[in-house]
Amino acid sequence: MRHACTWVAALLLLLPGLSSGQSIRDLVRENHYSYIPSGQGRYPTIIAIPGCSGISSDSPAAEKSNPQLREDDLLFRQHYQHMAEKLQAEGFAVLLLNINAAEGLLTACADPIDGERIAEYISDAVAWTRELSFVDPDRLHIVGWSMGGGGVLKWLDGPRHGATSVRSAIAIYPPCNRHKDLSVAIPVLMLLGGSDDIADATTCEDLVESAHIKHQITVDNYPGARHGFDIEGAPPMLDIGNGMTVGYQKEAADASWLAIVQFLTVAE
Repeated sequence: MRHACTWVAALLLLLPGLSSGQSIRDLVRENHYSYIPSGQGRYPTIIAIPGCSGISSDSPAAEKSNPQLREDDLLFRQHYQHMAEKLQAEGFAVLLLNINAAEGLLTACADPIDGERIAEYISDAVAWTRELSFVDPDRLHIVGWSMGGGGVLKWLDGPRHGATSVRSAIAIYPPCNRHKDLSVAIPVLMLLGGSDDIADATTCEDLVESAHIKHQITVDNYPGARHGFDIEGAPPMLDIGNGMTVGYQKEAADASWLAIVQFLTVAE
């Protein structure tokens, strides 16, 4: 059911000093955006993990003038907030983790954050999120894009996947080349681009084929779709160097969004 929603965003601290000895839970609490449906009550909640470009934390003009950010970074940094708003409009609360900021990074594309480290953030985010007054603690979902999707897979493949409050997980164009096996205890949706030259779809399909409890994993591979196929406003193909491209494909974007909504609805 679609609800009228208002946007609530809270980014409490952008670049904490990592030498301060803060726990990961503290870093999660201080580096996130919250999107909460209007009204009262406890909501099913999505913990969302962005890719290596991170999340926009400044005005579009300021971001565009930052020499550290490429054109694709700018597109991705806006995209995750847009997706959080769309999920909020479907009646979900969303906690969008700013892991880059928590790690003291603007972007992490040149040196991606290790999947195990992201999995630690997810574990602590799950524990902390369950304590929030607007969250239904037994109706949590995990969604990750690109590098964040790889972290979701790492989280699924560890003992941490037994968190009974998490009902489902979604990995959108995740890098699967660093995973040798995959064990799942909850339903998983994997959305892949058939022409993705950053996160190879075939590698992910091979990983799923060797996974335990395969019947809990749904894979949608969109022919001709590139990395970032769901980024509205992106060109059909943007060359980012080193033989890598990103690009929007409307058919894949529409189909993947429908798949996400249907998957979450069933998981609920």
